[in-house]
Amino acid sequence: MQKIKDSIKAVLDFLEKIPLSASTVNGYQNRYRTILNYCESNGIVWLSHDEAQKFTDRQMARLENGQIGERHFRQLQRAAFLLADCMEGNELVWKSIVFPRKTLVENYEKALTEYKAYLSTSLAQSTIRGVLSKIRQFLFFLESNGVCHLMQLEADHVRRFIQEVADKHKSSMGDLIWAMQQFMRFLNETNLASVNADRYLLRPAPNRKKVLPCFTGNDTDAILSAIDTTTELGKRDYAILKLAIETGLRIVDILRLKRTDINWRKCEIALIQDKTDEALHLPLPADVGNAIADYLLHVRPESDDPHVFLRIVKPHTKLGNTGNGKNIISRYLAKAGIKHNAWDGKTFHAFRRTMGTRLVEAEVPHPDVTDILGHKLLDSAKRYISNNDEKLRGCCLEISEFATRKEGLA
Repeated sequence: MQKIKDSIKAVLDFLEKIPLSASTVNGYQNRYRTILNYCESNGIVWLSHDEAQKFTDRQMARLENGQIGERHFRQLQRAAFLLADCMEGNELVWKSIVFPRKTLVENYEKALTEYKAYLSTSLAQSTIRGVLSKIRQFLFFLESNGVCHLMQLEADHVRRFIQEVADKHKSSMGDLIWAMQQFMRFLNETNLASVNADRYLLRPAPNRKKVLPCFTGNDTDAILSAIDTTTELGKRDYAILKLAIETGLRIVDILRLKRTDINWRKCEIALIQDKTDEALHLPLPADVGNAIADYLLHVRPESDDPHVFLRIVKPHTKLGNTGNGKNIISRYLAKAGIKHNAWDGKTFHAFRRTMGTRLVEAEVPHPDVTDILGHKLLDSAKRYISNNDEKLRGCCLEISEFATRKEGLA
């Protein structure tokens, strides 16, 4: 096993020198723990390309069963083949790996395509991807049980599917049931099937949702003051954080922002949101525009990349969407004297909650809050009311009219 461990270290050194971000390298370290455990449990002391393919096939099965996500699978696959290249003495090259996705029978694939279009009128693209993943599992279950046409679908198939996958969805059964309810409704409305499985799709009791906090005005001031804007990194991060605080944009949309998305004459930002695939137009406050201009004019690396915010180190390309929000906010919380613990909500997304809460406190109508933040559903703005104690107090019922009595203990 020592040869595998030494090769893993060599691959991680290669990833650091590309260079990848610390969070990405850390993610691959976690994937190699999975690979190392696989090798130990299967007596593998030399990971060849054939063994890497066997490992990948096993992870593909986990992906199709809903046990891991597609991004997790891709990282495991890449990590396995990089390790195999290293052990077989091949040059390590960072490249995309395309894997053949297992397909359903033709009429199921067609139904999924129609269902995606059906959902796109009301749900964000990221939500649709999660729903389709669950329904794909259901259709694979039907295939494996000899049901290859939706007109053969019966309520008992739904019952058996729920029973089979229940252990894998202990913390997300509500999401699975909801996805199945929507799919059954779609099938009945489009006459692709005629089945009533409502008795097997009763929603479980909802999980209690923790109300995550937003930052106070003092917090955001302290975070911005903690940034050293005399450095290249500081100027870039200051512009990113000012943009987040003043507009409430998601980190993914900030990092995807292109220079052509900014209309300097109109002081406006116009972009297509990654989560909803919807257009969003926002005013560009003067101080935010000045921060972005300072970065663009003085420290942004020379690059043909069209994105506004680039990596400080080579290659000077767009910042990755995964991990960078966490990295940026983590740099300045401690310097700002703000204590941060796991799951306390003090993440980059807290700037978005801060913006939403400020709008609610300013008594901006909910439809306008929805438009400003780029939500697709009006109810999405309700979460920010939970952070407004003064407004919530106005919802309390007066209890003085209700008679009470005090009884001693027997």
